[in-house]
Amino acid sequence: MSFAQTQAHNWDIEDKSEMVSIGSHKLYLSASGPDRKAGEPVVLLMQGMGSTIDEWVAVKKIVTRFARWIEYDRSGLGKSESPPEAPESISAVSVAKELDVLLKTAGVEPPFVVVCHSWGGITAREFLHLRPQDIVGMVFVDANTEKSFDGGDWPRSYVNNVIGDINWIEVTGLAADQVLTVEEFQAVLNEQSKPRSQATEASESRGYRGDPVVLAAKKQFEKQPLGNRPISVITAWTWRDFQRMYDAGVAAGNGTEDERELFRELLSKWKDTDRVQQSEILKLSSFGRHQYAEASGHNVQMAEPSLVANEIRWVLDQVIE
Repeated sequence: MSFAQTQAHNWDIEDKSEMVSIGSHKLYLSASGPDRKAGEPVVLLMQGMGSTIDEWVAVKKIVTRFARWIEYDRSGLGKSESPPEAPESISAVSVAKELDVLLKTAGVEPPFVVVCHSWGGITAREFLHLRPQDIVGMVFVDANTEKSFDGGDWPRSYVNNVIGDINWIEVTGLAADQVLTVEEFQAVLNEQSKPRSQATEASESRGYRGDPVVLAAKKQFEKQPLGNRPISVITAWTWRDFQRMYDAGVAAGNGTEDERELFRELLSKWKDTDRVQQSEILKLSSFGRHQYAEASGHNVQMAEPSLVANEIRWVLDQVIE
């Protein structure tokens, strides 16, 4: 009997969560939703930079009505432990490898439908590189690609200087647009305010600097690693978020005129190219569709969870057919 088949660690049945050792430390892993039949795909969440599973509770509530859901917090975030020595930088490749170890150690078996958001779009594609036959579908939620921000560093110093200490959640409208309960949204805010979470996000941000080049070298858009397996791409109004942050930063007197000009140039290019770059994700497969979150900024999972859940259902329906 395999590790996955033992009753104590069968992630295919019942709601359960556990701290799973990956050798150096433990990561929080959780499974919920209908019991999984043999061979059925399970939905696997890969969230964005510095983000925890708390942001996905609304999507999870909907998806677990019709599908098995697997989620985890990365090292140094949420309910997971930090490694004994905090890394200076955390790359998408290292995230994919860590997830690979976690799933194999816990005994969570494929096939997977991967749902990814923001930087998770890059970490998920590195995971696809590791497990190309185990992923039967993907949902990209306003995901980064190797071409995001011209493949350069993020965030840019001039963006930080113009934004200053402007409150992202209030100014972008996320506080007003999100549909979580008061307690659920407070849990998100609490996680974001923790020094440990902020330190981990900073390490992930430093690691991101090398991610576009590493991912681009794999030439996934040319090789179409998913074949004809279904994917959905959801694009939101992230450009609008940063326009609002720019306006608020300027109103507060932040940044030099040169920094503001660089920010304006970024916004101008972003508005024209973001949806083109998002569409390019469809090249990973010969079968997919592109949806637009017209009412959302970047955090679609909190503002339009039903849209994300519908795309997960669509991908699952194509897989099962």
